[in-house]
Amino acid sequence: MKLLIDCLEEGSAYLRDRKELLIKLEAQYRRVADNDIKTEIAEIKRGMAKKKAEMKEEILLHLEEFRYLKSYFPGLLEVLLEDPLVGKIVSDKSWLLHFKPLTKEQAGITLAQIRAQRVQLREARKFVIKWAGRVKSKTLVQKYPALKGHIQGDLDRDDVLEAIKKADLGLRRQGWLVLINDSLIGLPLGKFMHKLAEARHSEAKALEDHLRSQGKGTFAEVNSLRNAQRAQKKREHYEAVLRQILLANPSYLRELKKKKHWLAREKKDPLQRFAETVTPHSVREKAWMNEMKKRLAADDR
Repeated sequence: MKLLIDCLEEGSAYLRDRKELLIKLEAQYRRVADNDIKTEIAEIKRGMAKKKAEMKEEILLHLEEFRYLKSYFPGLLEVLLEDPLVGKIVSDKSWLLHFKPLTKEQAGITLAQIRAQRVQLREARKFVIKWAGRVKSKTLVQKYPALKGHIQGDLDRDDVLEAIKKADLGLRRQGWLVLINDSLIGLPLGKFMHKLAEARHSEAKALEDHLRSQGKGTFAEVNSLRNAQRAQKKREHYEAVLRQILLANPSYLRELKKKKHWLAREKKDPLQRFAETVTPHSVREKAWMNEMKKRLAADDR
């Protein structure tokens, strides 16, 4: 079976190869400013960005494995996080490892606390923007307790604003960990399914407008094409968001697919039809453990 570590190792090898080539090409370009070299450099960077996005998607598709890594092989997970090529990619999704099932009541209370803290951070940001000189962290934390643990000592205003930004990102991720619980996940799914429906409608209209504009002059055609491309990107964005939400809770996704009338396409609701396009990799915990032990033993030889 192809494991998550296989995907990450393959991605790491690709990025290492591309990075080495990129260093050579950039050195050549500094010596000879050739447009062909510049074009090749840009193409390599696009390829590397695409590969990083694919690796993040693989982590989501193998999310159960990712969580097993934390439980059974924390040392290996730490190695991946420290890897200069894949560490940032793994780190960007590591917050999903902190998911804990909550009852509806617990989820509601936790979400309210997170929202209150984010309100504090927004107020703190407004307060700091008007601050003259270095910011006294102790004074700020007393006024806005949500900043506790995020700043200390006297800091420049820009450093405090950056700390507030990071703290808010952490709270947003905590909020998502609550929202992907079975009791609340329907809220973001419903919201983004509505946005997706609107985006699909806009895209269809934009494509019709583009077809009608053909032959009516270059400006009209180019403008309508750009509108169609923007509409397509918007639709793809909402599809990506929905995929990530569903993949963040594999058990919910499986149950959604098992709902009554799953085989009768005409009776599926839009969310079920969309869920049919999202298939995470599932593994049996014991079989996965045995395979991982074999891989690690082989690497040690």
